[in-house]
Amino acid sequence: MVTDRDFQIFELMSNFGGKTFLPVLAKTFFNNEQVARNRINKLKKEKLLRTVATGLMSPRNAIYPTAKGLRYFTENGLRNIVTEVASSQVHHLMMEQITYYCLKKIGKDVKRTIVKNWSKEHHHTPDLCYIHKGKNVYVEIERTHKRPDELAKILVNMKKDDIHIVLYVFENDKKMEQIGKKIPVFDKAYYVTIDTLLESSKNGKIGAVKQSEFLKTISKGE
Repeated sequence: MVTDRDFQIFELMSNFGGKTFLPVLAKTFFNNEQVARNRINKLKKEKLLRTVATGLMSPRNAIYPTAKGLRYFTENGLRNIVTEVASSQVHHLMMEQITYYCLKKIGKDVKRTIVKNWSKEHHHTPDLCYIHKGKNVYVEIERTHKRPDELAKILVNMKKDDIHIVLYVFENDKKMEQIGKKIPVFDKAYYVTIDTLLESSKNGKIGAVKQSEFLKTISKGE
């Protein structure tokens, strides 16, 4: 039997090429990884889900729908497109899914953008996007350093798109400092770590800090 929570997991998967990962489910829909694993195993026994090795030490597997699972997706109005993910992109995708879940939880109508569609009417394509006060909020998952010229170009294009704000999501405090201080100063930029977002979303908040305030904080500590 598919529960409401199962359906929400399927909905998440359908928005990300028909896949998710156990650590994502453990941090979002379940209390811990063992509880998540137990439920996924039951759905595997019901022939709705299957696992495929990622080639990584962690997570070892990605979770995909079976043919039966895809039929369920189709019958219930979910996207039934399944795409593969390169091992180098797994951790970025995991952060993206957790961020998507948290923003949904606090009531944002968040969408995952697709470059070939989004770029037709916009100058920059973020990882995720939602509307606030009639303008786009761009959400960027930042795990690795970008070249200065690339960062500068992104900033120019975001300004052309006249966004409300850009929310940068980092893996942890260390990454937020290392990567965050290299991002060009923008009065519409906000920073948050994935753990802060997870905790803040329990209270209906994002928990982000304005970029300028964060940069002042780390400059005092140097």
